[in-house]
Amino acid sequence: MDVTALITNFDTAAAFWMFGWGGTPVLDAVAILFSWIGTFRLVALTFGIYFWLKKETRPMAYVLFSAIIVCTFLVYGIKAAIFRPRPYVVLELFETNILTTKDPYSSFPSSHTASAFTTAAILGYYFKKWIIPVFAAAVCAGLARIYLLVHYPSDVVAGAIIGILVSLCVIYISRQVMKRQKEK
Repeated sequence: MDVTALITNFDTAAAFWMFGWGGTPVLDAVAILFSWIGTFRLVALTFGIYFWLKKETRPMAYVLFSAIIVCTFLVYGIKAAIFRPRPYVVLELFETNILTTKDPYSSFPSSHTASAFTTAAILGYYFKKWIIPVFAAAVCAGLARIYLLVHYPSDVVAGAIIGILVSLCVIYISRQVMKRQKEK
């Protein structure tokens, strides 16, 4: 069996196992809440605007907005190239059973998770005492996407890796730019 088949088998089994936890209104509501929180572009926008309003934190706004923009373009480029069906499509569940998105394709990678981890990495970098709560929220957002059967575990892991790597790259570039500005 090749690696792709192993990942697909694991992804399908894990997504179906997590979905098996469902059916309770409280757990469904929590998953939808974290999935919504996973739309970290909204959270990033809120923090970005807040940072923009203060001159001393304005560079953070540039870094956060830049990272979210780069991450979004990268993720949607990969989604367009791979075009992986979502778990609820592969498992042949009726769309009425799905509590969130109705887009049957573009599962890989998870853009919610990528945005969540991008935001968490940037906020964690600038505010060290926030690192555990923001990454915990990002992990919960990714798990919620699996629970809701709109992503496989590998979609979420890929989204997390992309989000963190993009953040590290943008932070590095911004530090280099600021260093050069100080040298002038």
